[in-house]
Amino acid sequence: MKKTQQSQSAQQFLKPNPQVVPPSPNASYINATQFVTYVAEPRFDPHDFVQGSTTIRDVLLYKEIFDFLDFNKNGVLQPMDLRRAFQDVGGYRPKKQLIYQMLSDFDNDESGIIEFREFIKMMTMRPCDLDSKDDIERVFSNIDQDLNGYLTIDDLKYLAEECQEELTDDQYNTIIKLCDPEGEGKIRYEAFLKFMKKSQY
Repeated sequence: MKKTQQSQSAQQFLKPNPQVVPPSPNASYINATQFVTYVAEPRFDPHDFVQGSTTIRDVLLYKEIFDFLDFNKNGVLQPMDLRRAFQDVGGYRPKKQLIYQMLSDFDNDESGIIEFREFIKMMTMRPCDLDSKDDIERVFSNIDQDLNGYLTIDDLKYLAEECQEELTDDQYNTIIKLCDPEGEGKIRYEAFLKFMKKSQY
């Protein structure tokens, strides 16, 4: 019983911006400890989320996507929602580390969930906006399977396999050429860093 009460309290806590609705004046209670708090979902107004270059039409589109990903329909995205989205939409089974990294990147108030306002920020962010030089170096090291300081087509194929992506040899060669100004057939860290930084602008 105690565990069920805690679960119900957690669900109420996860509702964004709750409003307390007073009970009916005709309601009767045995004592104060049995007083029930009613939580009402605030009405969604897209105007509340318009900022910068984001339009009302953008907000409505993001809300539709957000509601689709919100499998529990509790108004927030939890780790399990993100995990199911990867599996059901992309057919990809992400590791827990990736899911919690996404949460930490966009969960500004450190609540352990992604609220709609945080989701909008996630949707409007440009690629690599959050990536520091250390982050990019860590990504490079993870792809560089031989730890030889450069990436080859074999490294890219390993990455594609991990991400469950199917690329042709021509696509691999195109990636190499984009990041290989010297024409060596390999991607060195400096060229990789320059390419990733260019993606931010």
